[in-house]
Amino acid sequence: MLQIHIGSITDEGVRLDERVDALTLPLLGAVSRKEDVRFISPVHVRVHATLSGETVLIEGRIDTSARVPCSRCLEPFTSPLAIDFFVTALSQLPSMADTTDAQDVELEAADMNVIVYSGESVALDDEVSQQIIMALPFKPLCRDTCKGLCSHCGANLNQDACRCQQREESNPFAILKTLSLPKKEE
Repeated sequence: MLQIHIGSITDEGVRLDERVDALTLPLLGAVSRKEDVRFISPVHVRVHATLSGETVLIEGRIDTSARVPCSRCLEPFTSPLAIDFFVTALSQLPSMADTTDAQDVELEAADMNVIVYSGESVALDDEVSQQIIMALPFKPLCRDTCKGLCSHCGANLNQDACRCQQREESNPFAILKTLSLPKKEE
């Protein structure tokens, strides 16, 4: 799949420019099956990798688009995703010396944008998938002015006016309009 061969990295680095179907990346395939997310364009990955000893420095860009439901009106819409990322690939994680200082915190590889590779190539499938998943909108909106659904009849207020009669007497808080409070003395 998406791999950088260590032996192909020259002094200027190596470039990778590939398009893959999102469903061929295992994590994205799982997201598509579990969520209401459908990737509608190929994942376009452009990467530049340089070598420093056994460390591979990778910076790149990912472009794709996903069909997701709006969080207000539930209508599916296309959300373009453009992600710039930077990751360091190591052949093994450095060992941390034991410290007794209570303020020292050991970071995990994921916290430092580090991936571990073995052999003669760095696999980018999981990293690319994770970057795409993190870029998916948390509360997707088809547009900023989306009116959503009527809370009583469920009509999409972007397409139709609400046909339900909202009666004040059916509202349990309508009685509060008749409440008179004493005026505050100053």
